[in-house]
Amino acid sequence: MEPATVLEALNKYLAEVEAILSRFTHTRDRIAISQEDNYRFRAIVTELTDLLRDHVPGSAAHIRMIVNYYNEGVGNFYNSSSYASVKEVIGALPAVITRIERNPGLFAQSTGPIDASLDQKKLLDSLGRIVLKFHAVAVQLRSRHSERATLDINDEYDVQDLMHALLRLYFDDIRPEEWVPSYAGASSRTDFLLPQIDTVIETKKTRAGLNAKTIGEQLIIDIARYKRHPQCRRLVCFVYDPEGRVANPSGIESDLNSGNHGIDVRVFILPKASG
Repeated sequence: MEPATVLEALNKYLAEVEAILSRFTHTRDRIAISQEDNYRFRAIVTELTDLLRDHVPGSAAHIRMIVNYYNEGVGNFYNSSSYASVKEVIGALPAVITRIERNPGLFAQSTGPIDASLDQKKLLDSLGRIVLKFHAVAVQLRSRHSERATLDINDEYDVQDLMHALLRLYFDDIRPEEWVPSYAGASSRTDFLLPQIDTVIETKKTRAGLNAKTIGEQLIIDIARYKRHPQCRRLVCFVYDPEGRVANPSGIESDLNSGNHGIDVRVFILPKASG
């Protein structure tokens, strides 16, 4: 995309966001955004991050800034963008526009979507090792001297706690329970957002009554939700199945990992039954 085209798109987004800010309603109790504008602002943030990521080299800092403003703005009782967050995004856009105008050679090396940096690739590899070694760590924790108390993985909260601890080995910025935009009339929270690699981690644990069909349906809904999150380029779904309740985990993984979801989806159902 040519610089002039990018600038034209950015200026249109700026004008649209300014118009949204002007339509906030002021009451005695709160300053509110309309539902229609709330949906549109969320879409604008997503489109902006895609535009910068795909066509403007060196935009990681601006992307993170814009997405952080959005995330902070929706972390409220109403799950809607705040006046301050919209205003902050308006403040960030001119900086992006000025950067492009002042650097005519910025696009000289741009040949399409920007690949993950070496540091990001290392972090992604580390995340993969955490997922693959999770069960081995959980088993090791059961074996302590003098039968001292340990962490038994009994439910999803235990999975989240251990996952959080393991993520600390490689990630400095881990955001638990990040707000997810509403989907099908409901809103939810993610388990973890890793802004350094634009990745959301969703964890589950199998149990009686949670069969393969139900897990597959839940994951499909999760994917539909998370693809609307402005900073989710990648969704890692980790289903911990120590009792081997899922009969064909590889089939579910293959079906979901190969789908065209609009974001990179990686589903892991572990450990796999041997033999």
